[in-house]
Amino acid sequence: MSEFLNVENLSKRYGTGPMILSGMNHHFRKGTATGLIGANGSGKTTFLRLVSITAYPTEGTITFLGEPIYDAPHRFLHHIGIVTDATDLPAYLSANELMEWTLRARKKWHDDESPRHMDELFGRLHFDERRENLIGTYSSGMLQKTMLACSLITQPEIILLDEPFRALDESSKKASLELLNEYKSNGGTILVSSHLRRSLAKLCDDYITFPVKEGS
Repeated sequence: MSEFLNVENLSKRYGTGPMILSGMNHHFRKGTATGLIGANGSGKTTFLRLVSITAYPTEGTITFLGEPIYDAPHRFLHHIGIVTDATDLPAYLSANELMEWTLRARKKWHDDESPRHMDELFGRLHFDERRENLIGTYSSGMLQKTMLACSLITQPEIILLDEPFRALDESSKKASLELLNEYKSNGGTILVSSHLRRSLAKLCDDYITFPVKEGS
């Protein structure tokens, strides 16, 4: 088995509640996009939380390059970008400031190149001069584009996307898909959730279906 990103016998329940995930096994290959398909409550977001280490498994593990991600969370998180299902970005920063902070936190800020890369990425996402405004004034679509830009700018090895096209108009969705397909073509790995498979048809190579649990 390849040692890129492997899910091994992964199970999760919260407290004494029902099992959200049970005995999940999967290998995610480098340079591919995998769609996580299922209705609300089926476990897609829980799985992404486990991969992003905002939750820990009840049983099983996830390994990256042969190492359990929970053994050294900071080291693993350095390799990923995330678009979550929440939009609680720092309200008193602009998109430009958040992007710069993201690059500096990953030690990838370069005075000459980084501003140019930021402008290019925002331009391709049809993000106009309002990116200088405070994030607290943004629409839902602008928040989505801000999160996507921040997830891509550090050129991580893996991107986790939870309903990334929510609130985007058609032109912004098309631009986002183009950027993600380029990222994949350059060797990036994408895990993306949606309740609609057809919304991922132009991106994904593989799919995992999360069945609705009894009582959901």
